[in-house]
Amino acid sequence: MLLAAALALTSVLHPGQPHPAQVKTHHYVTGGWKITVGHDVFTDAIVCSVKTSRMHYRNETVILHIKSGIDTTHAFFKVDDDPARPVSDAFHEVELHGFFPRRGWVDDPVGGDVALPAAYLRDANRVAIRASEKSRPTMFKVSRFGDALDRAKSEGCSEASFKPAG
Repeated sequence: MLLAAALALTSVLHPGQPHPAQVKTHHYVTGGWKITVGHDVFTDAIVCSVKTSRMHYRNETVILHIKSGIDTTHAFFKVDDDPARPVSDAFHEVELHGFFPRRGWVDDPVGGDVALPAAYLRDANRVAIRASEKSRPTMFKVSRFGDALDRAKSEGCSEASFKPAG
């Protein structure tokens, strides 16, 4: 007991010693979507992410990763049983959310990513994306995305608190 008190006093008297975590992080899973909510106790800032191994959410947009090295500039996508549409149908809306296809699709058109407005996927079960006529569609299970987003927001996440994937 005396040793614990001495160690506690030492950490107060020596500011170079480790301090309690400045960011308290909580992890949740909803339908395969991993939700991370970090609260910086010093600045009171909240930083959040909602993602799976091949998808992540940011700026009202879901980024779907097909495969590195695949050019997705002229890809087509299908949400559930809706007709196939070119990803270019989404360009205007994702540009409004901060993505600029004309300067390089998402980060790099051959990076294998497709950006779709989150509203397209909120109540969907699956998305299929075909990068070209010569490739097979890549399937993404997006069911419960809306639930995951709602959970993140119920934990204090605002649109501004969602960070880029990393």
